[in-house]
Amino acid sequence: MDVKTLGTLGERGAIKVIDGIVKSEADVGIGDDCAAIDIGDRYLLVTTDMMAGKTHVPKGMSPYDVGWTLVAVNLSDIAAMGGTPWGVVTAIGITRGHPIDFLGQIVDGMNDCAQRFDTSIVGGDTKEHESLALCGTAIGEVPKDEILLRKGAKPGDLVAVSGELGMAGAGYFSMKRSLSLNEAEGVLKRPWPRLREARVLAASGIVTSCMDISDGLSSSIYELSRNSGLTYEIDYSRIPKAKEVDEAFRDLERQKSLVLNFGDDFELLFTVKREAEEELKTLSVKADCPFTVIGKVTSGEENILIDESKRERLENLGYEHFRSRQS
Repeated sequence: MDVKTLGTLGERGAIKVIDGIVKSEADVGIGDDCAAIDIGDRYLLVTTDMMAGKTHVPKGMSPYDVGWTLVAVNLSDIAAMGGTPWGVVTAIGITRGHPIDFLGQIVDGMNDCAQRFDTSIVGGDTKEHESLALCGTAIGEVPKDEILLRKGAKPGDLVAVSGELGMAGAGYFSMKRSLSLNEAEGVLKRPWPRLREARVLAASGIVTSCMDISDGLSSSIYELSRNSGLTYEIDYSRIPKAKEVDEAFRDLERQKSLVLNFGDDFELLFTVKREAEEELKTLSVKADCPFTVIGKVTSGEENILIDESKRERLENLGYEHFRSRQS
């Protein structure tokens, strides 16, 4: 008898299995960027994320970078819900053969990232483990009327992103192929959670749904589509592509894949009310971060990518755990 494996399901399939078993009493539970628990006029936000040395740490990433990233990816989930972090707890599994300084550098990275985003490491655990494995949990809050969820988009809403896409992917291939794209490598090694930018968006009242782009734009579009029950039409020419993407690959199809599918940029993907495009420009100035409209929400049959006037199905090819990373 064939035994189904997690490699067959992928991460999102595994989450569905877990969701079918767990009975959560959170107001927002499994499937969003954070769990949200009612604490009066606010929601308590709780999120957790793991890093494994064998699968999450590219060659060239320092222990300090690992610590920074662990905290940053958790804070990015708080940002995706429009929240403000209260603190982070971390758990470190490490071998007895690791140098003491290696552990110290990881903690330096964690601490510096937390402090940079006006929060702190408030506790954790350290255990002996057969290989490097880390877990972070971030706690935060958001006013009830400002929470950003993956559901909520309406037909006609505009689809937008923060910052530029493809930078982390360019950094990955720069490290792999020694291209010396230092800024791109820096983005990959030390992600920048969009906490301040997300608070500007959340307080505006124009955002109808939101998530962070950790696993790639195409994958994130499909997540918003699944949560809203609607479809999305994306204009590739409007996606803000980092210039480093052109330096990483001359081939246009490889560039396109990097922008759409690689992920690890930790930018925000969000929808806004159709009449709010001008206000979004004002918010971009206020946040000191570009917010770019890249498409619209539709009620069609499938997610569409428009590329040089050609309409094609947007493939869901973002990164997914238990499946292979593109090479």
